[in-house]
Amino acid sequence: MGGVLKYLSFQGRANRQRYWLTSLALAGLIVASVIVVTVLAGAFAVLGMLGLPVFAAVFWAGLSNGARRLHDRNKSAWWLMLFMVLPGVLSGLGQAMMGMSQTSEGDAAGGAVLVLLGLPLSIWAFVEMGCLKGTAGPNRYGADPLAPPLQEVFA
Repeated sequence: MGGVLKYLSFQGRANRQRYWLTSLALAGLIVASVIVVTVLAGAFAVLGMLGLPVFAAVFWAGLSNGARRLHDRNKSAWWLMLFMVLPGVLSGLGQAMMGMSQTSEGDAAGGAVLVLLGLPLSIWAFVEMGCLKGTAGPNRYGADPLAPPLQEVFA
C-alpha cells in the first residue's frame, strides 16, 4: 500500500515521464469511475454518491502529481493556483455567464472572453509542467529523479 500512498504525497520530485504516466493513469481512473458510477446511478440513484470519494482521491492525486512536477522545476506548489485554479474559476464564471445570457448577447460575449482568458494560463501550465526539463541535480525539494543511483565502491 505504501507504493500507492506515495502518489498522494506532495513531497519530492517527479520527472516528466512519471508526471505523464501518473496523469494518464488518473485520467483512465476517472473514465472508469464515470462509467461505473453512471451504471450504478442508473440502477439506484443513491449509489451514484459512491463516486465522490473516488473523485476526491483522484483530485488530490492530481494536485500532488502537479506539485511534485513543479518541485522538479524548482517551483513551489503554490503555482498550481495560477495553473489550475484560476483557469478553472475563469472558465466556470464564463460558462455561467453564457448560460444565463438567454436575453443578452453582451453577457455571452463577456462569458466567452472569461473562458478565453484562462487559455494562455492552461497553455503555460502544459509547457511548464509537461514539456520543460526539470532542474538538474538536487534542489530544495529533493534529489534529482533522473540522477544515476550511487554505487558502492568496495576497496
